[in-house]
Amino acid sequence: MKNKKKRISAKLLMMLVALELIAFSLNMFFEPHSIAAGGATGIAILLQAGWKIPTFISVLFINIVMLVLAYIHLDRQTTIKLAIGSFALPLLLYITPVYNLIPNSRVISIIVGSIIFGIGLAILYTLNMSSGGTTVPPMIIYKNFGIEKYISLFIIDGFVCLGNFVLSDVISFLLAVMSVAISSLAIKGFGIFHQRHITE
Repeated sequence: MKNKKKRISAKLLMMLVALELIAFSLNMFFEPHSIAAGGATGIAILLQAGWKIPTFISVLFINIVMLVLAYIHLDRQTTIKLAIGSFALPLLLYITPVYNLIPNSRVISIIVGSIIFGIGLAILYTLNMSSGGTTVPPMIIYKNFGIEKYISLFIIDGFVCLGNFVLSDVISFLLAVMSVAISSLAIKGFGIFHQRHITE
């Protein structure tokens, strides 16, 4: 019983670390340069850039809507897992200060932020947890239509990235696309490292 509690506590701690990495990357690297690289957080950055809505409020609202959809269309256990990250991430976005750590280079800032963001997501995937948001629609689509989740998520992220072009310029759009690619590589690299660590 004690070992089970320790495992659960360790898992929740690692989840909080992963979510804080995501919040840190967003508040220190993405939001200062108004680059939206997909997901609920990307939508929140677009809303902040266009209408000055705080990102944590937008992420919380989106996550609540997605949780309702998850409750309707998915199983209870999945909804509970989604709920933890759905409420923890907005809180971490709120308490983590927004500061431009690399003010002189948008490119370097987005590269560094994308790597940190990708590692945070990779840890969540390793724990079989989620930050909620736009990860929900692909789950529902997969359940009802059998379309692979990564395809739906790619389409959603693509539309969010296009928002950079609408609200800003072509450079912002290209930086957002680059960010998605770098984050994906970071997730894959972390997954390979984690798998080797387990098998050794």
